[in-house]
Amino acid sequence: MNILLVEDQDDSRKTLSRLIAMRGHKVTQVATAEEAERAMATETFPFLILDWMLPGKSGIDLCRELRARQDGDEMFILLVTGKTDRADLEMALEAGGNDYLTKPIDLSLLNVRLAVAERQIRDLTERNQARVALQQSARTLTDILENTTDSFFALDYAWRFTYVNPEAESSFGRSRKELLGGELWQKFPELRGTTFEKNYRRVMAEQAPIEFEACDPSGTKWFEVHAYPSGGGVSAFFRDVTERKRAEDDRLTKGKIESLGTLAGGIAHDLNNILTVISGNIGLAQLEAPVEEKNLLGCLAKASQAAQEAA
Repeated sequence: MNILLVEDQDDSRKTLSRLIAMRGHKVTQVATAEEAERAMATETFPFLILDWMLPGKSGIDLCRELRARQDGDEMFILLVTGKTDRADLEMALEAGGNDYLTKPIDLSLLNVRLAVAERQIRDLTERNQARVALQQSARTLTDILENTTDSFFALDYAWRFTYVNPEAESSFGRSRKELLGGELWQKFPELRGTTFEKNYRRVMAEQAPIEFEACDPSGTKWFEVHAYPSGGGVSAFFRDVTERKRAEDDRLTKGKIESLGTLAGGIAHDLNNILTVISGNIGLAQLEAPVEEKNLLGCLAKASQAAQEAA
């Protein structure tokens, strides 16, 4: 571990440095707060040991300044002091010190303090690494959502918008500035009582994802929606599938027309077969009818003509 030791007394600084190095740590030694600041400008130190009483800026003032930095919570600070008054020791902790060590330094107590610091620094390093990884994942996810061709929005438990990507802005016809923090049902009251409301509330209640297609309240656009529980609220991807629905309707209509044509053709074919049989029977009746039965022959002739015209 890289440790910065800030101690203005040479003997004390050398002794502390030697004892710390015996535990396998690399020690950088400086005598003033100003030297410490210059060292920290070029190197990272997860562990700092600061003497309270330093020439110029004191160790406790340096501790306060370090804690005020953006990365101030990423270091372990051990304050070393000859003060033993309880109020002074409380001041050391209030200034941001993780721990303190009183002079004259007891070797066994120093080892205990170092062991505690090592364990806490390991935990702190792991938390910082996890935080950095989480931040990177969040940035990556945001980049994906900002550039996806699908519309996406996120709502909290109170149905308030917490995120709206550019595609959703376009689909909603409203800017994210206008939507963020606003309640879904107030921004879009026309959604109440629709399939959208029913399914979003179902996701919230059942904490289970759902996919559905629905027409917007205006009746002009169809949307495919993938909604799922997220952070106690609801998040949803959606896309305009109006053209696809129209194409499906066109194919369905065309299929119905083709089916009707096929049915009509089949009926006509069957009818022709029947008419052929009828025409044949009329022909046989004409051949067998007596010549003197003029009325019968006349009726058969009309029937034959009608069958031919129907065919």
